[in-house]
Amino acid sequence: MLLVLLAWPAARLSAQTLTVDAVGDALRIRAPGFSFLKGDPLARLKDGRSGRVELAAMVRPAPGKSPAATTRRIFALSYDLWEERFAVTAVDRRSQSVSHLMAAAAESWCVEQLSTPLSALGSLGRDLPFWIRLEYRILEGDATSDPPESGYTLQGLIDALSRRRKTDSSLHALEAGPFRLPTRSSSR
Repeated sequence: MLLVLLAWPAARLSAQTLTVDAVGDALRIRAPGFSFLKGDPLARLKDGRSGRVELAAMVRPAPGKSPAATTRRIFALSYDLWEERFAVTAVDRRSQSVSHLMAAAAESWCVEQLSTPLSALGSLGRDLPFWIRLEYRILEGDATSDPPESGYTLQGLIDALSRRRKTDSSLHALEAGPFRLPTRSSSR
């Protein structure tokens, strides 16, 4: 099933399209205009450093209402300076990764990983319309979770001297809707 609707943009956002489809028992979202590889985070990646971003997809009964379902995932990103391509790894128990992607494809892959179980929606989508809110937040610090080594290292000195101002860790979001899922003609 594929459902394509033009998004009703939230305040201060330009019009964008979202694609919502039901794949098996999950709601999948595609947002080709939803970009987070820009500005300081992109410069950091192109300087050869890694970065992390937290993405969230919320299904809401109406704009501004509490979400009926939320999916959050953290992604570690890196940039291959020679091939000029991105690599992305989902940092959780379902660790998945992909590489050799252009920026838009890397962003799209991350959004597509935010599937929400249809059972979590209740009557939303079937009987009631719903709105989708996508959020991203650039996470501070390096993508590794290794404990810092004691003493000084060449890499630590390079990191300290090349550190840019802290990146903006505020939320950036897109909210669109209303959406409805197509009715299913046969039951399982």
